[in-house]
Amino acid sequence: MAYEPIHMTWDYWDGPRTGIADCEGRPHYFSCLFDPQQEEYRDLFVVTPIDAETWDWAQQHWAIWQRWEAEVNAGRLSPESHPKYGHFDPRYTELEALIDSGIDRHAGQAVRRRGALRRRAVEGELFPGQWNRYEIEWSAPLADDGPDEGAK
Repeated sequence: MAYEPIHMTWDYWDGPRTGIADCEGRPHYFSCLFDPQQEEYRDLFVVTPIDAETWDWAQQHWAIWQRWEAEVNAGRLSPESHPKYGHFDPRYTELEALIDSGIDRHAGQAVRRRGALRRRAVEGELFPGQWNRYEIEWSAPLADDGPDEGAK
């Protein structure tokens, strides 16, 4: 298997936990599972294919986030103006609902995979305020590897 790009990270805790990444060359939603016994995230993910329409919505959603993040980093907006609260761009919340419905439409095709994260080498400057860009190497689909705690 080869490393594939993580296009957007929606939740981050010591690494990307939810977002959109390529899997076998196509965009997929991923959600890292949390192990309540170990009280930490594992290297186990639920990976769900998304269709072209959901991918388009996700890219629009991410563009709004990046515009907001640039404004916060420039000191023109406060973190309290987060797009999720409708203060920056009301389309953000609309897109979030559409993305969720797109992911839910394909939930029956979700599989579990192990994922190995690494920072991706990037030429030039990262987007202002962006922690790092990551990529992930997926295992083959797993039959069963424990409970689903932490999935979407």
